[in-house]
Amino acid sequence: MSAFSSLSAFWQTMLPLLLYVEAVLELGLFLYQILRSSKPLRSLPCAVHFAILLTLLFSVTQGDPDQGKDAFLLGAPWLVFVLVIVLVAIHFAIALPREYRRRKNELSPFSIKEATDKLPMGICFAAPDGRIILCNNRMRRLSFALCGHELQVAGDLADALARPHGSIIVQDGCYLLPDGTVWQFRAQNISVDGDDRWRQMTAHNVTELYNGNLRQAEINRELTEVNRKLQRMYERMADDIKERESLDLKVYIHDTIGRSLLTIRDIIGSGEDTQRKLASLQEAVSMLTSNRVTSHGTMDQVKQAAMALGVRVKTEGYLPPDSAAEELTAAAARECVTNCLRHAGGREVYIRIAQRDDRYDITITNSGALPAGPIREGSGLASLRRSIEAAGGEMHTAYKPRFALLITLPSKENDL
Repeated sequence: MSAFSSLSAFWQTMLPLLLYVEAVLELGLFLYQILRSSKPLRSLPCAVHFAILLTLLFSVTQGDPDQGKDAFLLGAPWLVFVLVIVLVAIHFAIALPREYRRRKNELSPFSIKEATDKLPMGICFAAPDGRIILCNNRMRRLSFALCGHELQVAGDLADALARPHGSIIVQDGCYLLPDGTVWQFRAQNISVDGDDRWRQMTAHNVTELYNGNLRQAEINRELTEVNRKLQRMYERMADDIKERESLDLKVYIHDTIGRSLLTIRDIIGSGEDTQRKLASLQEAVSMLTSNRVTSHGTMDQVKQAAMALGVRVKTEGYLPPDSAAEELTAAAARECVTNCLRHAGGREVYIRIAQRDDRYDITITNSGALPAGPIREGSGLASLRRSIEAAGGEMHTAYKPRFALLITLPSKENDL
């Protein structure tokens, strides 16, 4: 075989260059294994390969082709250089991925630091003498936001939390940073090898929880305001109920006394059917002295009461029995019967009921004298108006060409 000195100038340059590159790579791998591994024997192959490569490079520098001096100390052929270069390249191609996988799977100070840097929370550990031995990137950025510099000793964090930067808002133990995040800091002692003076400091991102509490507090304030308004509404409702009951009682007394007075006047003015009229008067008096059940009634009850007073009630149309519309119409008819006897001197009351879509149009007239002018609503008509409007209806009075009471009521029960 040909010696190294017999090669062309190109290969005499390329082979030493490849030896040099591989020597540098093996040296780098050797140093990496020494620094990152707790087992020094793992770096032994790299050290052997580096020594062989360094020896070959030294032999190349000692060779002198002009004086017939070969490059290798033992006179080996140039294939030795090629074989060493190939074997070292194969070793490096296998060792480098293996070291990468080992670094991923083994626990080391570098892996611990990398793992803590990936945490979403801030974490910091201090030795018993107060020195910071580990601080992840999140805690480092928070310390800059709090006090403008990196933590050096454990007391720096306590001072920063006690006197934070002016741009930071402290509320309920939470620190509101200018970037809109909210953090909560905790410090506690931990035990390491039986020594419980080691210090662990953590920072937790409570932005969502803090904002949720703010929203809940706002909702609670709104609920408090709603409850206050409901309480006021209930109080007003109680007053309205009392007022309505009082109004019903007034209407009841007004109607009963009115019928009684009309009966007395009829007895005085005419001696006909006196016994029946006295019985009607006695019934009215007994109703005033007994417990009142309701101020409303049915149309049949109104007709019977009017008949006792000598007034005939004629109806045209239909209303659902036992409905709110019938009760309001009966109350209006009762008031019109009283006013017919008292003011118009009539003996007949006409009620016409017409249904229009979801409304009832009710017209009440009488056979008495025509009104001399516009109708002035007394306590009876005024009370009737309030009851009808409270039920969602309307009431109007007319005096031309004759007296008429015009009422509009919802036909649906739930609209009343």
